[in-house]
Amino acid sequence: MTFPFGSTPFALKGKRVLITGAAGGIGSATARACARLGAELVLTDIRDCSALAEELAPVGAGATAHVCDVRDRAAIDALADAVGGVDGLVLNAGAIAFDDWDSLEWEDSFHEIIHVNLLAPMQFARAFLPGMRTRGGARIVLVGSVAGWTGGTMSTTGAHYVVSKGGVHAFTRWLARRAAPDVGVNAVAPSATATAMIAGQPSPAVAAQLVPRVASADEIAWPIAFLCSPAASFLSGVVLDINGGAYLR
Repeated sequence: MTFPFGSTPFALKGKRVLITGAAGGIGSATARACARLGAELVLTDIRDCSALAEELAPVGAGATAHVCDVRDRAAIDALADAVGGVDGLVLNAGAIAFDDWDSLEWEDSFHEIIHVNLLAPMQFARAFLPGMRTRGGARIVLVGSVAGWTGGTMSTTGAHYVVSKGGVHAFTRWLARRAAPDVGVNAVAPSATATAMIAGQPSPAVAAQLVPRVASADEIAWPIAFLCSPAASFLSGVVLDINGGAYLR
């Protein structure tokens, strides 16, 4: 692919981008980044994100909000039918738990984390991929974690979270093969990010990073927006590390 002189291959003008978990820290930051690049946004979350849609509608090419429980396959299928085709699918919705695997409730927690972090992105991809194939240059972006490579950078990171994010990395590669050549599939693997999800949790490994601090949500959002853009047209099956040098591979 070549880009005409004067064009901006990072722009998302004319693109519809659906973001799951849009009410959260990384999700809302990604929505703002994509809106600034000109995208039409479809925002979904288990919580109401209509205020965010109203904020961003005049910034980009419009925004709509939809309440969707990612644990409910029927709700995902209904959303796909209602929304129609999208050019970008950002599968950001996630969950984390800090319970110990010796606790009596840990198996219930395990199933919840696996469902939200791994099965739900699979369900979304299955529902939206057929429509994306006909769009021309569509992109899917999943959200993994440095924990999927390292086993966890926080002392409280649970095995269920680590396994779920490692599974996201593996699924990214599988889906990239399944979706090619019509739809590009990639992922990001952030390290500890300043969101409500990890507020108050110790992260001793941060001090040893090459960039010794926690990431901001914007620092994860802009690489996600890049992966949705035409500028990422030759990336396929990539898990992009955004970890401040916490893990080098």
